[in-house]
Amino acid sequence: MGIEDASMRNGRALSDQWADSVVVRPRTTEQHITVHKRLVLGFAVSILTLLIVTAVAVALSVSFERCSAESGGALAANGSGSSSSKWKQSRDANSSHRDPEEDQQPWRLPRLPGTLRPRHYELRLSVQMENFSLSGEVSIEVECVRATRLIVLHADRLELERVLVFSDGKRSAGAMRIQRRFQHQPEQVHVIALHREMKPLRSYKINITFTASTEHELLGFFRSSYLLHGERRFLAVTQFSPTHARKAFPCFDEPIYKATFRVSVKHESCYQALSNMPLEGTTSEEDGWITSHFSRTPRMSTYYLAWAVANFTYREAVTDHGVLIRLYARPDAIESGSGDYALHITKRLLHFYQDYFNLEYSLPKLGKRLL
Repeated sequence: MGIEDASMRNGRALSDQWADSVVVRPRTTEQHITVHKRLVLGFAVSILTLLIVTAVAVALSVSFERCSAESGGALAANGSGSSSSKWKQSRDANSSHRDPEEDQQPWRLPRLPGTLRPRHYELRLSVQMENFSLSGEVSIEVECVRATRLIVLHADRLELERVLVFSDGKRSAGAMRIQRRFQHQPEQVHVIALHREMKPLRSYKINITFTASTEHELLGFFRSSYLLHGERRFLAVTQFSPTHARKAFPCFDEPIYKATFRVSVKHESCYQALSNMPLEGTTSEEDGWITSHFSRTPRMSTYYLAWAVANFTYREAVTDHGVLIRLYARPDAIESGSGDYALHITKRLLHFYQDYFNLEYSLPKLGKRLL
């Protein structure tokens, strides 16, 4: 019995020790009180801040109404209260008659609004090789698709000097009144707001005179140079793809807007002008310059248009389908035969593509440039 009592006493003691070691002690009352104090303090600070802000706002509104009442009484005492009310009425009337189309601000969109569709461009250019400048006049025949008072077209780094808009392409009726016009450079567009609306299914003509500088960046209408017998010579050519025709003349410079083009280039007699189409003829000017007139192009996008002013010479070939191919290059490159391979491979490639696609080349000639 003594041994069993001792063992039971020892077992009970061990079990009591194990229970004391694994028991989960609850959080004390002091910890609960600390957490609750923090929550109450944060909530009180939030309520106090909201009350202060509300009181400041009410005080400012009361002082503003008091100042307005005092100023209104002063105006009435001076006899100018009626003019103030008239000004408010006129302002409300103007705001109610604002054009919703201008409120939409289509010039801020990445694409043109689509209310007008170009059909033909008459482009007359004058190229100054001495000071690398370009001046010209473009006449754009457009068709109105949806009624609009706004003409939005592309123009980048151009100075638009004069803008005229004629109804139905007839100048005898007089130009339409232009309310205002401005340049929106972020989207590279020029906006013309008319006084009256352009009607759908009618044609209009936009005449713009402009100036630009011939840049040296291989975009738009740019200049370049080369050495010939130790002498520095210059040329000016175009690179309109994909959206750089707007740097050379005002236009609807998106591939979806296709139109025909007729180009005339005025230049010094020591240079020659080139373009997409064959040369129709030249006109001698009074100042000793000449103007080169080119044929009308097929319908195409603006980035397909091209012209150049240089004193290059050329070598030519004719395909089996009768397409004239000319390779223009520096006189020394033509004499040395540097462009013969380019001319030969161009002829073969054009013949291959015509047979492969069973489609005739759409232009009467193909010109290539080689510096």
